[in-house]
Amino acid sequence: MKLKAVLAVAAILSLGACAAPDHERNDAPRHEHHHDHGMNHEGHNHAHDGRSAQSFECQNGLAVTVRNLDTNRIELSLDDKRAVLSSAVSGSGERYVANRGLFGKGAEWHQKGGEAFFSFVDPYGNKVDTSCNRR
Repeated sequence: MKLKAVLAVAAILSLGACAAPDHERNDAPRHEHHHDHGMNHEGHNHAHDGRSAQSFECQNGLAVTVRNLDTNRIELSLDDKRAVLSSAVSGSGERYVANRGLFGKGAEWHQKGGEAFFSFVDPYGNKVDTSCNRR
């Protein structure tokens, strides 16, 4: 009888240990940068402080400038139009979206390296999708 009680308590404690939170674990996505100052980081930009701007030439002829405002927002500039887009979930690269883009309607900027996909609604209500390359 005592053996059954001991086995039952051991089973309960074992299951409880499996369900206990692991304080060392953090499932949140991490954005880490590791720098080896002996390496050349030419063309690799870690700045997210508003000072970095990149120019892109798009397949449809548009010239877009992208400026990091902070770690979660960018500003897109196209001629005299500007829009602030916020960071969104991306399977790869960096993705930013806004409900009110360059022309007051939705916009999406998805960038990986020197390539980007730009989607927006033009002033006439047409959805425009184009790919862009960093100049």
